[in-house]
Amino acid sequence: MHRTTPRNLDPAGAQALLTELFEPGADRLAHSIGVGRRAEHVARALGQPDLLVSAAYLHDIGYAAAACDTGLHQLDGARYLRSLGASSELTGLVAHHTAATVEAAERGLDVALRREFPAPSSELLDLLTYCDMTTSARGESVTVDERFDRIYYRYPPGHLVTRSMQHAEPDLRRTVSSIERRLERSLR
Repeated sequence: MHRTTPRNLDPAGAQALLTELFEPGADRLAHSIGVGRRAEHVARALGQPDLLVSAAYLHDIGYAAAACDTGLHQLDGARYLRSLGASSELTGLVAHHTAATVEAAERGLDVALRREFPAPSSELLDLLTYCDMTTSARGESVTVDERFDRIYYRYPPGHLVTRSMQHAEPDLRRTVSSIERRLERSLR
């Protein structure tokens, strides 16, 4: 049996993969880089591993043409990364980021998501979600209010993503608030 060497998916390798898969100037690339940079800051401030940073850079890799399959970008991204030899910790974070289970249920993919990718550490998942929910589509730092406003502007009422985000919004807001408090305490 022929085995390939797993791809290097440390933070630098994650950034390199993004630039291979997304067009320069694309919003998805800008957002992913912005989330990764925010995670670098969070990881330093809270003493977190590079795994968080790699997951942040790669969290939306499922939108890349090379990864698209089911339409659930979290599942598609995790499967794609698994095919590159990524660790189960990394694929689990990508698979479950930002209330993925809510959208997975809307798409009828929740069983597949949970079966293939067990839920990761809640601490790292919350930190990744914080980074995603405080970074705009163009990679800029935003408040959680601004992020929700832009998501609801981008997707019409009744859209699957809108419904999923409305359902997940209270938990996502609690997660962001909790991480903001931790970051404030780390600066004291």
